[in-house]
Amino acid sequence: MSKQKFSRRDFVSGAVGLGLGLGLAGTGLWSIRAQDKPVPPALPGPPRRRLPNPYVENGRPVVVIIHGRDFAAMLAKGMTLLGGLRGFGPDRPVIIKPNFVFDKVSRYPATTDEQSVLAMIGLLQREGFRNLTVADRRGKKVKGRAGGKFEWSGLNDLAESGGFKTDSLLDDEVAEAVAVRDASWSEMKTYGVIRTIYDAGLIINMPTVKRHTHTNLTASLKNMMGVLDVPTTENMHLWGDANKPAHDALSPEELNRRLARTLAEAASAVNPELTVIDARTVLCRNHLSFEQGDPREANRLIISGDPVAADVVAARLLKEVDESYDPGPTRETFAHAARLGLGIADPAGVVVKEASL
Repeated sequence: MSKQKFSRRDFVSGAVGLGLGLGLAGTGLWSIRAQDKPVPPALPGPPRRRLPNPYVENGRPVVVIIHGRDFAAMLAKGMTLLGGLRGFGPDRPVIIKPNFVFDKVSRYPATTDEQSVLAMIGLLQREGFRNLTVADRRGKKVKGRAGGKFEWSGLNDLAESGGFKTDSLLDDEVAEAVAVRDASWSEMKTYGVIRTIYDAGLIINMPTVKRHTHTNLTASLKNMMGVLDVPTTENMHLWGDANKPAHDALSPEELNRRLARTLAEAASAVNPELTVIDARTVLCRNHLSFEQGDPREANRLIISGDPVAADVVAARLLKEVDESYDPGPTRETFAHAARLGLGIADPAGVVVKEASL
């Protein structure tokens, strides 16, 4: 094991970018009581409250990078270096958020490896956590259980015997959401966070590393889009008839910069506690397809209580395995996330520890 600090140039060279708009989260609609009297929706609340990061040394967040191929062994090694999971409190209910993408069979690293999710569940259970749910947006109810993506992964069938639950979060694109607002956001007024996520005691974010057409990078911050309601994600992209005038008024570059900043704001609305980025294999082209994604081995696992620092390392890693990748646009996302207090994008403010199996 060695401890090192990246140079400012190395660390920030992993940055990427997009972001702006008006948030009309699903919770901004009027509701009707049984007596047919309209009542206004609840006022927007604050972002989800995040637990303090227990992985800090001398005031600086720690990022662990483990080299290897065996995810379970890498995870165990990395969490040992960080000091384990019990610092969050094992009595808390846990949401594990993978990146399962679509309601169809896909393949790692276009999606999170379901075996990696099971390895995380096993580690949590060994450390005393009992209330565990694997959750991601999209998918429909199947025979009373979370459907879609969880069916193909096999996690539904394993859940009861494995001591965990699954939740696809949406049923026919409808889910109760909490509208949240923060005065420091510049791009959208509100973001709709699905209530199951907003009420979570502890969120573990488990993305993969992929180049993305619009956001430049898919990793920790981008993965939080999967726990927002549908109106919010449409407004972030400026999709739909209501957003068309605003969409058409911006150039593609301006749309991407706007989206970059909304990614940071959305992630700060959710505030995940732990980021575990599976970078054993990364996609250097199409983020939706293994075959067309130009998969390349990177043989790394990135773990941190700081999602911004973890993403900066992920962007640097993608550049390492693919010289054609330009991480520059993501700087907009990282810089805005740092301004919002979501994490650290400055190498001088981070401790990096590396180890190999």
